[in-house]
Amino acid sequence: MTALADQLRLLLPPVSYDGTAPLLSAAIEAEANALTQSDVQAEAVYSAIFADSGMGLADWERVLALPDPCLFGVAQSVRQRVQAVVSKLQARGGQSKSFFIALAKSLGYDITITTFRPARAGIARAGDAIYGGDWNYAWRVNAPAVTVSYAVAGMSAAGDPLAAWGNKSLECRLSQMKPAESILLFGYGDN
Repeated sequence: MTALADQLRLLLPPVSYDGTAPLLSAAIEAEANALTQSDVQAEAVYSAIFADSGMGLADWERVLALPDPCLFGVAQSVRQRVQAVVSKLQARGGQSKSFFIALAKSLGYDITITTFRPARAGIARAGDAIYGGDWNYAWRVNAPAVTVSYAVAGMSAAGDPLAAWGNKSLECRLSQMKPAESILLFGYGDN
């Protein structure tokens, strides 16, 4: 007997039905099992609604066309895959520094951005870079020399590495999202 079956028995009118009768008891147990099973399935569906739960990850990746084409062949942990899904869902588009910093943060990277301006009379000083021509359209993402993504309990699967190094997913996603006319540079370490 289950607790749910006992609760269902309490719902029976006490004078009309005997909750311990064999046929009625079997029917109540079957109903309790069906309700328990539907509750478990509803919980799984509810969890899959939220991409950051990691449930239904394969479906999220299929819908969002992940992994990105520039990441084919690159092994990713479950956590990195979930971060890619969340990043793609949150990225509505933008061209500001804060947008790209937040996009990188959603992928697990802490970055800063440097923009370049051509030298102007009255502003530039002796020894400053001139930055003419295409430098008007260039910007550099500054990231740590080594970015390590560690395995997290509940967000890792069997076979995932305990730690992963690399900036391929950062470069891939920011290159996809950058304005078309801009020139994106990446700088790692002290810049």
